[in-house]
Amino acid sequence: MTHGNQQRLGVVLTLLAATGFALKTVLAKLAYRHGVDPLTLLTLRLSVAGAAFSSVLFWQAANGRWNLRLGARRWALVAVLGFVGYYGSAYLDFSGLVHVDATLGRMILFLYPTLVVLIELVLTRRWPSSSLLAAQAVCYSGLLLMLWPHLSSPGAGYLKGCLYIFASASLYAAYLTAVDRFFRAANMVMFISLIMTVASLAAFVHFFLARDFWALQVPFAVYLLAGLMAVFSTVLPCYALSVGIALLGASKAASLSMIGPAVTLLFGFLLLDESLTALQAVGLALIVVGVSRVK
Repeated sequence: MTHGNQQRLGVVLTLLAATGFALKTVLAKLAYRHGVDPLTLLTLRLSVAGAAFSSVLFWQAANGRWNLRLGARRWALVAVLGFVGYYGSAYLDFSGLVHVDATLGRMILFLYPTLVVLIELVLTRRWPSSSLLAAQAVCYSGLLLMLWPHLSSPGAGYLKGCLYIFASASLYAAYLTAVDRFFRAANMVMFISLIMTVASLAAFVHFFLARDFWALQVPFAVYLLAGLMAVFSTVLPCYALSVGIALLGASKAASLSMIGPAVTLLFGFLLLDESLTALQAVGLALIVVGVSRVK
């Protein structure tokens, strides 16, 4: 495959992954209408996804394709990325969505591409360029406009939800950066399967420490929505994004994910009866412009 074809494939896979991840937010908000809490919903989602990821591992091993040579440090990194990087980010995101609407939640999470670039700049010890600083300023100006209608009378729950989702974006940016730096040249599918299997185990540990088994008894619609999230907003996007990162790099792959908020906005309008004020629409446009200027 030529370099140009690899780049095009990376772009397509990254955009598909961003679309799947964006739909997760809408599906989660639909599930919350049935009274399920974030921890239970996340556990149901990752129980299905974890079965898929572990099946890939077993299939690869059974066919002699387990070619990973992991030292103690790599195993520790896999554990940290699974427990803290992915599961921590997902739990904070789901917790924040209880307090804010789907569109605004994606606006905050949408800042993770710029956070990826900032993390890489810190690690490489290179000062940000003037164009990057300008892009950052545009992004955060857009976020301020998105939040402005609520700042006049912010509820404690609303502000807490915003902080949860921003923390989620920060963890996810660190997760993407680590995957790119440490696993890009390796068998990405195997590593992602390992990391996500660990994340699923983290969900079970957290759930059974905080809940009892009977808390998993929820309406059938919640099982259905959790299953849809597991397949179309977890398993398939994770593999697609991992290949996209391998082909494009973390910064470019993260920047292409700008399609996410637009997808959330569309389906939030169609399925959740959500709307944006004119001021928030300007904020949305500024964030899209800012992230698109990240190089």
